[in-house]
Amino acid sequence: MPISIVHVGLPLDHLLIPVEERPKIATRLADLEQRMRAAGYGYEVVYASPELGLAGFMDRLRRGACDGVLIGGGVASDPGLSYFMEQIIDATHQVAPHAKVMFYNHSVPVEQTVARWFPPEGRNEG
Repeated sequence: MPISIVHVGLPLDHLLIPVEERPKIATRLADLEQRMRAAGYGYEVVYASPELGLAGFMDRLRRGACDGVLIGGGVASDPGLSYFMEQIIDATHQVAPHAKVMFYNHSVPVEQTVARWFPPEGRNEG
């Protein structure tokens, strides 16, 4: 069974995401999902926001395996969303306490971030 990564981020139509950036972000996310699956990971993008809450995210964690949660850059890099990020971490600890929590940093490729905890060989270097 592949390592399962749930990438949680703001919906693409969220007010904090500039309209002109939305198509580019959608393309990047689709490409990222394809690359991660090609690398052998189970990879799924789930959307959540302070306005919508975390019920859908928590349902996804309950529904299937989750080895790691990757908090997207739109949340992780916005100081105004720090409380929401804390809520994501708390929800992860509640529903999938064994899952590693990772943060997307635009200067480090997602593959590298995930591989720190889940290297292709399957050993933990974290």
